[in-house]
Amino acid sequence: MANVLGVSHASDMVVRSKAGMSDRTFSILLVAPALAVILVFAILPLVYALDVSFRFADLTRGGIREYVGLDNYRRVFSDSNFWTAGWITLKFTVVAVTLQMTLGVGIAFLLHGMTVGKGLVRSLIILPLATSAAVTGLFWRYLYDTQFGVLNWILGSFGLPEPNWLGDYTIALWSVVIFDVWQWTPFVALIALAGLQALPREPFEAAELDGASSWRVLRTLTFPLLKPVLFLVLVLRTIDCVRLYDAVAVLTRGGPGTSTETMTFYLYRTGLKLFRMDYASTMAIFFLYVMLVAAIFALTPLLKQFTDRAKEA
Repeated sequence: MANVLGVSHASDMVVRSKAGMSDRTFSILLVAPALAVILVFAILPLVYALDVSFRFADLTRGGIREYVGLDNYRRVFSDSNFWTAGWITLKFTVVAVTLQMTLGVGIAFLLHGMTVGKGLVRSLIILPLATSAAVTGLFWRYLYDTQFGVLNWILGSFGLPEPNWLGDYTIALWSVVIFDVWQWTPFVALIALAGLQALPREPFEAAELDGASSWRVLRTLTFPLLKPVLFLVLVLRTIDCVRLYDAVAVLTRGGPGTSTETMTFYLYRTGLKLFRMDYASTMAIFFLYVMLVAAIFALTPLLKQFTDRAKEA
């Protein structure tokens, strides 16, 4: 009995304390832990990187020293390796995202039409996402091996050429693309499948009664209704491909030469191998600015569409 009274008394105190607290204060207390994490692990490092980008910061020559104004920005923008890494990143992103979206949407439609074993197939295709790219990249590195790799063994069994997947500068980047497509196409497929299953049935039933062809239903109903989901997945995959690092670090280390050196890997090599933290910070700030502007332009139409729908509802 005393225990019950104690619990009741504690609950009354919580209710009274909340009743004496404004909604604004209570809301701030709820989000304060998340804001503290963002401040410590995002805002402060960003401010520090911005400060270093205006300094001379060669860790092999005395560490972080005096301010040099915009010299780092001018030198980075005139760096041919910087623009080469940007071009490689752009090629990788366009090819990888195109393949992932095409294959992922196709797989989603196949799964949506399945009547038997759909749950099992969904469980199997999510396996590439079960581990990080750094771990699965090691397996793929052995698959690509020229001496005992499974891929070359299969090609050799059919009398086909056995390429040096990671050592030939003409195909090394596309080997990384194949790995990334293998790993992230299931993500696109599952999100697209969820979007397909959430579509309203009434428009499709009306189109069926009107005798509309499958192609017309797909063009005028399915894809327009699925467009917000696909656009969001496209933005997410584009951002993730642009900042690709782990697959390159595990598979090729940016080689052969610099044929697979993406922007983030070049940033890592400049800052943590050459110890030019000023150049690395400058590239990071520029990279963040470009990504932020691109994300704003990409997401603004989508957010506007969601807002219009909410007003109509």
